[in-house]
Amino acid sequence: MKKIVSAEMYKVRHNLSFFVSMIASVPLGALFTIVMCLVPEVTMPDIISGVVSYYKIFFIVMIAMYVTNDYEKGTIKAIVSSGVSKSRIYFGRLLVSIVISELMFLMSAAGAWICAVVRNVPAASGGQVWGAREYAESIVIQMLAVVLYAMVGYFISVILRKQVISIMAAVFILYFEPMAAQNLGKIIHADLSILDFSNTVVQMEELNITGSVLLGFAIFIVIVGVLTCIIGTEVFKRRDI
Repeated sequence: MKKIVSAEMYKVRHNLSFFVSMIASVPLGALFTIVMCLVPEVTMPDIISGVVSYYKIFFIVMIAMYVTNDYEKGTIKAIVSSGVSKSRIYFGRLLVSIVISELMFLMSAAGAWICAVVRNVPAASGGQVWGAREYAESIVIQMLAVVLYAMVGYFISVILRKQVISIMAAVFILYFEPMAAQNLGKIIHADLSILDFSNTVVQMEELNITGSVLLGFAIFIVIVGVLTCIIGTEVFKRRDI
């Protein structure tokens, strides 16, 4: 797997489009702050805690571009014929997908923070001021959410292999899932808000963490983990490249 990770990271470092995307993450984060500042009484915690929710589609798009690029150019055949097992290839490229997403998130968060400092955004949130611990917790939680988004984007891209279709499918799933949970709850007359991943992530970002929120987050980790680690691997291993 180390061989695959090293090779993939080399490709990423020498790919102009990914390099530009990484650099663009900083001004994108700053743009998020500018948009948030249109809201009256916005605070620093509001901005820092909302980066991943605002830019989740951006992460999905970049992962789809990274994964499907090898399929559309045919270079995936060279990767598979390198002598490394398909399982290691799958997990190695998944790891690189997560690293790419995390770097983009951190650069976006840095851009948002810098812009917020320059604009003198107040630090108070609900009468309380976040300290270094609260900001660190919010960033770590968002990084965990990035892992899940990257896993979803990677899994769908491996299955569909076409860039545009993969992006559309991933976006559809991310936005359809909360609606599906709400409608299913209405049908069976039950509160299924715990299955609304979008709402769960927002609550965790803002550190409104309760037992049900943590349970909902754990459920999604298990579901996404099963999809990517079992189904995705088997499909990749059995499919002719």
